[in-house]
Amino acid sequence: MGKVFDALEKSNKKKDTKTVASDEIQSQIREDVVWNESVSQFDRNRFDKSLVSILEPHSFESEQFKILRANVLFPTSGQPPRMIMVTSAVPGEGKSFIASNLAISIAQNIDEHVLLMDCDLRLPSIHNRFNIEAKIGLSDYLTGDVSLSSLLVKVGVDKLSILPGGKPPENPAELLSSEKMAQLLEEVKKRYEDRYIIIDSAPPQLTAESSALARQVDGIILVINYGKTKRELIADLIEIIGKEKIIGIVFNRFNLRSSSYYGYGKYSNYGKYYGRK
Repeated sequence: MGKVFDALEKSNKKKDTKTVASDEIQSQIREDVVWNESVSQFDRNRFDKSLVSILEPHSFESEQFKILRANVLFPTSGQPPRMIMVTSAVPGEGKSFIASNLAISIAQNIDEHVLLMDCDLRLPSIHNRFNIEAKIGLSDYLTGDVSLSSLLVKVGVDKLSILPGGKPPENPAELLSSEKMAQLLEEVKKRYEDRYIIIDSAPPQLTAESSALARQVDGIILVINYGKTKRELIADLIEIIGKEKIIGIVFNRFNLRSSSYYGYGKYSNYGKYYGRK
């Protein structure tokens, strides 16, 4: 990952959402809920090498995630977005890589707790990066009577929990656009006011459900494959989700060899990370 910057000014005012969660969801998301202790201790050998924020905390990439974290926690508007969707224009641009490392980086801060939700139900991948079992997940919650608390997984990173996507369903658009999903997001945000919620979502241009999710989050981070994604695709994506929701753009796979930073001190080793996703 290379340049991280605020691309558009976030709107100072947000519309209040007044969705009232059902009794079912309220009973499942309680202040005293016991989160699933799947991995209670840190084990660096279990993590995918793409999780640089935890495996290589002093690398150039990890520093960029700290910059992104600072932009999220201390926005110019003064009010940090609590629920953030990370998405891209097309598949393969590294949105899950960005979402996972951003979630870790925020959790590494002194006071912040993070819930990382895999809402890419067509191709869930967050569980693979953390090497956790994901036989059930969000899709099972939306289609059945599975309690939410039974799906939340601790991965050995302090203050970070994950909601896996689960088995890919036949109707992801309908599930993620459902009233139950809307109530879930509203209740999670309301009940856990001290928790940041990072949502990994499929590209809105290719899926209907991401557009529905975009309307419910506080802010959106776009992941762009530097030098590859066409401007027209980026413009179309911004039009679909609305520029007022975009809090930043991340250029992934930025090649330092073509920039003024190449060869400058410790940053010259960035090339070995190029191409991760």
